[in-house]
Amino acid sequence: MLQRVQSVLLLLTALALGVFLGTNSFVKAISPSEKVVVNPYHVFHQTGNLASFNKDIYYVAVLGGLALILTIFTIFQYKNRIRQMLFVALNSLLIGAALAITVYHIQTDAIKLGSGEGTYGLGMWAAFVALAANWLANRFIKKDEKLVKDADRMR
Repeated sequence: MLQRVQSVLLLLTALALGVFLGTNSFVKAISPSEKVVVNPYHVFHQTGNLASFNKDIYYVAVLGGLALILTIFTIFQYKNRIRQMLFVALNSLLIGAALAITVYHIQTDAIKLGSGEGTYGLGMWAAFVALAANWLANRFIKKDEKLVKDADRMR
């Protein structure tokens, strides 16, 4: 049934992953014409109209995209809760890996470029929301499975 709580949480996970893929995870504004940006596709240091440092990190976007596709697929696996739990666990690994690699690139690449403090963007927070909603969905799927097993045992 698509109206279950875990389906809503999985939809929230998918939306948060879409935000993660579409927004910046970290921005450091050094001056009005100079900034450092990390998103799921690139780490770049922009000075005026020129990019003085550009590193492609498309594998983060691939992990996020796979997690997004798996989340949407998992929503429709409501008839088999065991399989749904397996996919949600795999999805947690994909989201966690994308988040960890993003943090790694922020710490190793973005922090060292330029001076000053940076701010975490909406994309970083969206990845955490996706991970939390995915975890909660797994809890509710397990709760449903336990209720079904208890009902079968009482028959």
